[in-house]
Amino acid sequence: MLTLSGVTKSFGRRRVLDGVSLEIAAGESVALLGANGSGKTTTLRCIVGLAHPDCGRIAVGGIDAARDPLGARARMSYLPQRSLFPGTLSVRETLQVVARLRSTHAAAVDRELAACDLSSLADRNVAQLSGGERQRLAMAVAFLPAVDLYLFDEASANLDPTALRILFRRARQLKREGRTLLFTTHLPADVRRLATRAIVLRDGRIESDSAGAFELRRYERLLERDIWGDEDDTATCEGGDCDGVAVDDRLRRGGAVA
Repeated sequence: MLTLSGVTKSFGRRRVLDGVSLEIAAGESVALLGANGSGKTTTLRCIVGLAHPDCGRIAVGGIDAARDPLGARARMSYLPQRSLFPGTLSVRETLQVVARLRSTHAAAVDRELAACDLSSLADRNVAQLSGGERQRLAMAVAFLPAVDLYLFDEASANLDPTALRILFRRARQLKREGRTLLFTTHLPADVRRLATRAIVLRDGRIESDSAGAFELRRYERLLERDIWGDEDDTATCEGGDCDGVAVDDRLRRGGAVA
């Protein structure tokens, strides 16, 4: 469904992606993990065409994104970290505009209004929405088209509990339908809920790529090492062996979590 081959991207003298290659099959749900600046968001932006790789190839459903960008974009939907919509449009009008642009049936607008708990806000202007309500509108826009590939950029960050429930309910539904998901996150809980596979990016390169549960344990160890430093690894792991030990378990053992 999605292929990246040797994708490289620099901004000025800084190389953000350095020969990234990966293959994601139809129906997979893949978490893209890594620290800030590791290249997660740039990877997604290159896939959707908001940034252009310096070299390499991206294909979506067999469509070369450079040769046929409109054809590639038609196969995917993108939920960025921050979304901006015209403040003078109502919630319903915003979704109607997107539905027309994406050649989506009008009934999908009412479906997403209900699914994202926006029905009571349908006639309210975007400028009058709270931050949480705008987040739910962004989710409705992303879920509106029925496409093969959905890309979420740290979608769970800063969501209120209502929006989180909606996000994971809709994402799990897409998984059941056989859609392909690629999402970035810092949160191990997101991986547990959604991922069948996890990829760790470090300094613009793929450091590791494996099945979700195994790679999550590896990422948790890397995350803890980055937070606490290498000395704490030897202090809290018997014999220095941390394989299979999750961050939460190690914190509890150290008395940091009640």
